[in-house]
Amino acid sequence: MTSDFVRNIHLATAQQLREQGVDLYGIVEHFESVFIPQNELPELLGKLGYQQQDLKQFLHSRL
Repeated sequence: MTSDFVRNIHLATAQQLREQGVDLYGIVEHFESVFIPQNELPELLGKLGYQQQDLKQFLHSRL
């Protein structure tokens, strides 16, 4: 489990990436590069405004 402090830092970075036009794939790559566990991705991506159904399809297609 990732601490709230670390999660908030990487969530803020992901928000900046999204504002710069980085797509969902790029944001997921960021989270993976900093070792955010896969099971935490849906919640973090949801906080960025991504719909849960879209996330499930996207994450499932990457397995």
